[in-house]
Amino acid sequence: MIGALFPHNPEFRGRQAVTIHNQRDFLFFRFHRYVFSEAGERVRLQELGPRFTLKVKSLHGGTFDPAGGEFEWIQKKDMVTSRRRFVL
Repeated sequence: MIGALFPHNPEFRGRQAVTIHNQRDFLFFRFHRYVFSEAGERVRLQELGPRFTLKVKSLHGGTFDPAGGEFEWIQKKDMVTSRRRFVL
């Protein structure tokens, strides 16, 4: 899935990076551009858009098959008992 969102192009010479961060049952996607200082000694990240967050509801094992695929993990209603308790 991630390979389809961000195709690999070895000749690309850009200054952008994608951050995918997993925290507390959420996946955070952020886009950054790295900028060099005038002396060229320091680098800083500048956040670009768009940014989005996904909540994990299920994990499939192997390839995606909605009819006969195997789930490794499914979030059930009784698992969400508190906002402070996280499963993954």
